[in-house]
Amino acid sequence: MKKILKPLLIVIAIITLGAFLIKPTLKNISYGIDLQGGFEILYKIEPLEKGKELTEDDLDKTYTAIVNRIDTLGVSEPVIAFEGNNLIRIQLPGVSNEEEARQRISTTAVLSFRDTNDKLLMTSDILGNNGASLTQDSKSFQYEVKLDIKDTAKFYEVTKKISQRTNGNNMIVIWLDYNDELDSYENEKLTCGKDSNMKCISAASVKEGLDGGSVVIQGNFTKEEAQTLVDLINSGSLPTKLSEEATPKSVSPSFGAETITKTGIAGIITFILISLILVFKYRISGLIGSVCLFVYALLVFIIYNAVGGVLTLTGIAALVLGIGMAVDSIIISNDRIKDELRKGKKLIPAVNEGSKSSLKAIIDANVTTLLAGVILYIFGESSVKGFATMLIITIFVTIFACVILYRVLQIMTVKTKVFNDNEKLFIGSVHEVRKFNYVKFAKKPIIVSLSIIAIGLIFVLVRGFNFGVDFTGGTQINLSSSEPLNFNKIKEIVKDYDLRDYDTYLNSKTEGYLKLNDTLNEEDEIKVKSELKALGIDTSANEISNLVTNNLTKNAIKALIYSIIAIILYVTIRFNFNYAASGILMLLHDLLITLSIFAIFNISVDFIIVASLLTIVGYSINDTIVVFDRIRDNRNKLYKNRKKLTEEELENLVNVSSNETITRNVWTSITTVAAIITLLCVGLNDILTFNIAILVGLIAGTISSLLIAPKVWMLLERRSMDRPEEEDDEPTEMKVKGVNF
Repeated sequence: MKKILKPLLIVIAIITLGAFLIKPTLKNISYGIDLQGGFEILYKIEPLEKGKELTEDDLDKTYTAIVNRIDTLGVSEPVIAFEGNNLIRIQLPGVSNEEEARQRISTTAVLSFRDTNDKLLMTSDILGNNGASLTQDSKSFQYEVKLDIKDTAKFYEVTKKISQRTNGNNMIVIWLDYNDELDSYENEKLTCGKDSNMKCISAASVKEGLDGGSVVIQGNFTKEEAQTLVDLINSGSLPTKLSEEATPKSVSPSFGAETITKTGIAGIITFILISLILVFKYRISGLIGSVCLFVYALLVFIIYNAVGGVLTLTGIAALVLGIGMAVDSIIISNDRIKDELRKGKKLIPAVNEGSKSSLKAIIDANVTTLLAGVILYIFGESSVKGFATMLIITIFVTIFACVILYRVLQIMTVKTKVFNDNEKLFIGSVHEVRKFNYVKFAKKPIIVSLSIIAIGLIFVLVRGFNFGVDFTGGTQINLSSSEPLNFNKIKEIVKDYDLRDYDTYLNSKTEGYLKLNDTLNEEDEIKVKSELKALGIDTSANEISNLVTNNLTKNAIKALIYSIIAIILYVTIRFNFNYAASGILMLLHDLLITLSIFAIFNISVDFIIVASLLTIVGYSINDTIVVFDRIRDNRNKLYKNRKKLTEEELENLVNVSSNETITRNVWTSITTVAAIITLLCVGLNDILTFNIAILVGLIAGTISSLLIAPKVWMLLERRSMDRPEEEDDEPTEMKVKGVNF
């Protein structure tokens, strides 16, 4: 028994250290507006130049500039919404007072280009959508700042005039929030562009007129200096002026104050359930897996806190997906060890070989999901970027905690030889692989899936989706009263309208808001206001714009398309195109099933559905790749990678592979679905649609990866093999009469 003390002490040390870290880690978690509330400021938007009208492009650039400034890493997830034609409401999570809110938002400065005499030459209107970016000179490799120029004619005209001035005066000076009364280049030229001067951020000499679509600012920058200038220029590329329209106020969490507590309880219950499942299924090996899951969860939160992440529902969605992949790694490894034991190997070599053979499947599954995460981070915005950040973190932590650490602890334990005569105690029961005809059975789920999608399509065409305010826009009515608001009476007044959300502002029962899916006309607005006034409630109403949501959705779709392309390329390289095509079809299948259920049952579709669908995408491709990995391995093992297989051989290949992965598929799905069901059972009704979407997607993903994907792959593979082989490209001898015939 002394031999087992070393791994036992290591496990105890890991648990003890983790226990000490739990409290400070959880204490440092920052939550989003949806979970904890925050602070908001309503701004009026005005053009920089008098007499000029606001355009949709101005609003887009205003939104981008604010996000770049207050959400640099893309993990703070502020809530930004346009109201009416010239108002923007900015909500900051984790902010508790108006001074902090003002400080964070007001750092979004106005950018201007001036000469050395402080004369205004150009505003940020001159810049294109790409703003400033970091580049390197192809010859000197010096870091430069590249500017995307939209109005090339005006830029050429200005730079040509400046270039004709004498040395020292032939300069364009870039300012943030230039003040006519306080600022001048003469006073700032010694510090312009230095860290100590955050207003005069650059002074570049101009030697000739520049007429290209992009120009570079050179200055012997270090990478950090160039990046700082890029960030400052982008943060100041604000084509509008902002002025406070209303007194800043606290915001209540949109999903209820108890959501965090209930989510925490659900997390603890989920961990206990998964641990019990692992121990029941894999005994000591499952217990080690539970310890590694504990390390995984702790490290995810530590790293997320370190990068300044704000936990929102999208983060929780990515965490749910991460838990599924982490548990999946443990299950795959243990199932491969059991495969080796079935071959008659002893425990130690079985653990060594099983761990090695599982690594390829785990890496392939995680890399495809990582590709999606990276592309979502690059091209996504706000909550999509937050989802991607959490997803990327969970993947790297999974590899460390549930692959590397798990393997080290497993091997260390079996090398004690304590379990040599009791393999069942270490890894659980090793049963013979059952034989079931999955190819034949696959027809039924395919028919059911196509039927659900067809019915869903009919409902979409006839009735459409039940889109919420996020997508359709609507009306926000702000409420203020000397007495606590009675929402039962208030709801009665607006019962004829589509009320989607209502709440009080944080720490105040006398102030609140209503969100209607309807855009009130003047007559209706007057009627509602007068009835509320009769209750002693003062109101102000603004139209809610869907501009931000539409932009976020477009970016999410674009990022998703790029992710699919990247996944196709990776899977084609690692497997072949038939695997890639089948995997993407299953991904689309899972998304369409989820959307069809929402259409059929008329479930409200808000922006939170994006987080659910992204989770389904990650789970779907991860699940399918594991099945495909087994098909690829068995093709080599059973048929020596022969290019052409008979109909019977293809069916046998798919059936053998599906039978070998059924245990992994079922138990991985059970553990992942357990997390969602727990969230539902603890009473999180506020995020019911969120949980429903993921639950439907996970069930669809399990069925598609196990039953439909292999069948689809088999059909594509059979079609490929039926194609006639290409003719030999060797040159043939030309026949000449009388010479060679």
